[in-house]
Amino acid sequence: MSKKGVKTFIVIGIILTLASAGIYLAYLSSTQITADKQFLENYYSLVDSTTAVTENYHKEIEKWEKDQYDDPELVRITNSFLSEYDHLVDRASSIRPPQKYQEALDLYLKSLTSERSSYVVFRDFVETGDPILNETSIDLLSNATKYELQSFNLINSLR
Repeated sequence: MSKKGVKTFIVIGIILTLASAGIYLAYLSSTQITADKQFLENYYSLVDSTTAVTENYHKEIEKWEKDQYDDPELVRITNSFLSEYDHLVDRASSIRPPQKYQEALDLYLKSLTSERSSYVVFRDFVETGDPILNETSIDLLSNATKYELQSFNLINSLR
């Protein structure tokens, strides 16, 4: 092979290498975009589900406050909602986010577990009437809101 042929061969090799690298980088970028999109779809679906469960539970508490339920009935209702929160926590735990979203998901998971804990303590308040338990429940629910807002803010800053 002549020197000119070798140079042509090298140039073609470099061009093919650069083209392959470009295609690979485009693939990685596309894969990352797809992973981000999938995570965000799962995340927002989880948020929507959580909001629905929370709204439904609070409607039940309002009925209890209006004396439409007695204490044992609200305890039974609370227990059934706790199992729904268990399901939401399991669902959140099963999401595998891209690394950049891991902290946001962890914060949302903390929010869910704090909200669930709040309702456990609230149930205990309903059973015992101990006002300290009601205060603790409110504090846990406040923490849940704080973690949720931190998660939302982080998600928005990363998008």
